Amino acid sequence: MIDLRQIVAEAVLDGADVRVRLAQAGVPVPQIAELARQAEADPIVMAARRLHRRVEKRDWTLGLHARLAKVGSDGLTIPRVHAIEPDEFFRTYYAANRPVVLTGLVDHWPALAKWSLDYLDQTVGHAVVEVQAERTSAADYEQAKDRHKRTTPLRNITAAMRQVEASNDFYLTAYNDTRNKAALAPLWADLGPISVLQASGGQDGFFWLGPKGTLTPFHHDLTNNLLVQVMGRKRCLLVPSWEVARMRNTVHCFSARSPADWDRDDPALPPLLECTIGPGDALFLPIGWWHHVEALDHSISMSFTNFAADNAFYEDYPADTRF
Repeated sequence: MIDLRQIVAEAVLDGADVRVRLAQAGVPVPQIAELARQAEADPIVMAARRLHRRVEKRDWTLGLHARLAKVGSDGLTIPRVHAIEPDEFFRTYYAANRPVVLTGLVDHWPALAKWSLDYLDQTVGHAVVEVQAERTSAADYEQAKDRHKRTTPLRNITAAMRQVEASNDFYLTAYNDTRNKAALAPLWADLGPISVLQASGGQDGFFWLGPKGTLTPFHHDLTNNLLVQVMGRKRCLLVPSWEVARMRNTVHCFSARSPADWDRDDPALPPLLECTIGPGDALFLPIGWWHHVEALDHSISMSFTNFAADNAFYEDYPADTRF
């Protein structure tokens, strides 16, 4: 049975014509006129219209950022910058909410030369770690991460990686860090300080390990992030934070968009930026920016949120995340 009140409510909140929506639902013309008259006099509907106008104004303001982002020498791109000074990074990228690939930031890390599957086996292969497993069994594997938690010695993961050319079925991620931080402790000696992070630097990061083919669908984070590639390559697709209205965000920080959406010519699509990072590259992912990450090779990465600047934006994130 059609809930006519829901049709009216959604039409009002979408800024659509109530009469048109009711007609599309097959409501008889005489009933449409009466329902529309009732809606116009309903104080709840009037309040909803005001809310819609406020959202329209907010979307217009976000649209200004979208237009202005195209102005300037870089335009809407992901530049690569070598050996950046911290002051320049925070002024030009962090404060401006702009992505950048930083090179020369971790060239001093022993991990760049040492970390491999064999080295992991020798150093921490016995360690029991937590991993996301059986991901291909469910389309919502990213939203339902708790359901996919498993524990196993790390050597079982590296063995599985050697046996597949590509897979998205298992992935050791930052979400598994609570258990893995201590289990993988011998590895942290292979990391070093990072100029844009707090004094704890590379010792306070999140470890990622997975085969070629691992996918993290479009989402945004609640903090600024630095993704440092140690082994292999990753392809990163980014959409600006101000494009939230076009990213089909209905649950928490997740988007219903997929890269395939951009295969067609659709003016309703937001701009899509792309970069590939390899060993020694560090991608700055600004808070709110949507990103989709695919491993192009068997991969090891570290990610960091402990910047030498305010990064506690999650504290006032909406409590109800059904949008």
